[in-house]
Amino acid sequence: MGINGIDGIDKKIIDLLRENSRIRNVQIASHVGLTEGAVRSRIDKLFRKKVIRRFTIDTSTDAGVFGIVMLKAKGETKKMMHEVSSLALHLDAFEISGEFDGCVLIGADSISSLDQKIDKFRKCSHVGDTRTFIAVKKW
Repeated sequence: MGINGIDGIDKKIIDLLRENSRIRNVQIASHVGLTEGAVRSRIDKLFRKKVIRRFTIDTSTDAGVFGIVMLKAKGETKKMMHEVSSLALHLDAFEISGEFDGCVLIGADSISSLDQKIDKFRKCSHVGDTRTFIAVKKW
């Protein structure tokens, strides 16, 4: 057993989910030599232990609109970052030094959708101020 009580089978399950987060438990079971119920139980355990935090898809960065939202905390930075991260609207989030306390990288299929995400960040009780930069070209 490794860190968090993860064994080789758990690692294989995690690898399969990283390759395809929509893979069916029956398919995972055939790869790791367990029953579907045992796989489901292991995934639930990994989720409860926060080894698996969420199931998501990875989309192409060649399409859509991207922005960087700089965040100034109203109070404690860690509380702000926890609140902002819990919305699960970002591609990445960072606690930073300087004029702002945090920043999030966000993406959407349109400026309107991006704006809706920014509005949700602004409504967070621990966010005091924001400054947003919209990407105009990817290099």
